[in-house]
Amino acid sequence: MLSKIKKNEQLTASLVYLAFILAALASSLYYFRIDLTESKSYTLSSAAKNLHSEIPEKLRITYFISKSLSSRHPGPASIEDFLKELEVAGRGKISLRLIDPSKDSSEADRLGMEPRQMQVVEKSEQRLALVYSGIAIEYLERSDAIPFVLSSENLEYELIKTIRALVSNKRTVAGILIGDSDKSLQNDYQSLTDALSRYAYDIRELRRGTAIDDDVDILFVLGNGALDRYDSAFLDSFLMRKGRAFFAVKGVNVDPERGLAATALPDGGLLSVLSSYGFDIEKKLLLDASSLTVPFQTARYPGQAGSAYQIQYIRYPHWIVLDRSFAAADHPITANFNGLDLYWASPMKITARAGLSVKDLLKTSHKAWLQTEPFYTSPEDQGMYASQQEETLGQYLVAAAASGKIESAFRFGDMPQKEGAEPLAEPSVKAKEDARIVVISCADFASDLLRMTDSGFNLSFALSAADWLLSADDFVDLGARIAKDYRLDKSMDERLKNFLITFTYVFNLVFVPVLVAAYAIIRALRRDKKEKLCREGKARIQ
Repeated sequence: MLSKIKKNEQLTASLVYLAFILAALASSLYYFRIDLTESKSYTLSSAAKNLHSEIPEKLRITYFISKSLSSRHPGPASIEDFLKELEVAGRGKISLRLIDPSKDSSEADRLGMEPRQMQVVEKSEQRLALVYSGIAIEYLERSDAIPFVLSSENLEYELIKTIRALVSNKRTVAGILIGDSDKSLQNDYQSLTDALSRYAYDIRELRRGTAIDDDVDILFVLGNGALDRYDSAFLDSFLMRKGRAFFAVKGVNVDPERGLAATALPDGGLLSVLSSYGFDIEKKLLLDASSLTVPFQTARYPGQAGSAYQIQYIRYPHWIVLDRSFAAADHPITANFNGLDLYWASPMKITARAGLSVKDLLKTSHKAWLQTEPFYTSPEDQGMYASQQEETLGQYLVAAAASGKIESAFRFGDMPQKEGAEPLAEPSVKAKEDARIVVISCADFASDLLRMTDSGFNLSFALSAADWLLSADDFVDLGARIAKDYRLDKSMDERLKNFLITFTYVFNLVFVPVLVAAYAIIRALRRDKKEKLCREGKARIQ
């Protein structure tokens, strides 16, 4: 009997071992990955799966990876996995090579790889090693490169953008017009230009009051304080010809150089042009309970010790935090919305226009309110922030997208004139049938203020909007994966935040220790009772 049981156990063990061996063999032939991330960051997008249909000739990807790096860092393994998936999805149109350039780096250097120095310890000796982790893409006689990459995060978006530009032999030209006289592309929008350049856009800075070249594919207008109707006529002309524009505008100008002094913008200018399209930006400031805590340098009160200034952290309702509950889930730009921070935003209203389909993209929370002149924006004005809260409390629109027919703001021939400038001719095209535009009522959301507030996800919104404007709808979702808002300090309500902090302290410092102590006491009492019963002969120790 025992012999039969033993044989059955041996047979069962053998079958289990065989199952593991077969599973290992199958895994080498068939690859699959379970992606449990919310945004499916590790699942190939439809753009990647259908990329083979856009490649007429064979394309070669070479991953130059130093063994000394791959053995010490997990990033190269995830990059290699992704590239192998892409090769399989390429259906023979994409080939992959993995090369360690440690012995001969001539090919890697020729294809634009950029090595980095890394400290390594071998045989108790520390030294600096030159390591590679770059991707080269070759198609026909052309090549492009991602010089150094150490993570598969965002790699799909960057790589497919690069492949498309290489195969088509054309990079998208993004024209950027800075509409505020106190800002410049180099000094205030470096984060945005770096992101656009990285993801296969060629940046072209545009000047106010000049015609926009026809080879510009998409227009970014960032700010509007210095744009009059004459300047705006050139933007209108571009929109009538190309029909792809992103407007980040404001109704109130806040000057950080003058103690955050705020003034409503004068009538006319770009705001009047946008109004003719159906986007009305009000000359008011938006404040919201869902807002950032901002460090301000403020003057000390007389008698306070220390220097003349102090750093004070202030809940600043003028800098609004938006999350996905405030976004339109049924529009490509915001379907996978990751968050957005707005600085001194204004409310927006939409007026219907025939032939133009407008979609509300983003709104404030229901605990937002307005501020009209006089504006209170400095940290010393905290007591006046909520002066109009009671009568204006509600939810307000801050971003919208439109597609369809857009009529020129100058279609009736009322062309603006500017002293010393050439007279403008009436627009040759007075309506664009397949236009797409995005308007956000915050001029600074893509400025380098986002570095101060750790708001890199603002760039995700800009890239997703750009892809939608260019009708690259299969890329919009990928752009949204670039950065997410993981901050834990953005409770909508200061009272709620304080409650959560207090609850966390009480739970961890009081409730958990009491629970552990109670469990120990109960277990000790039960043990004592059992021992007593055993001594009395009424129970046996198991």
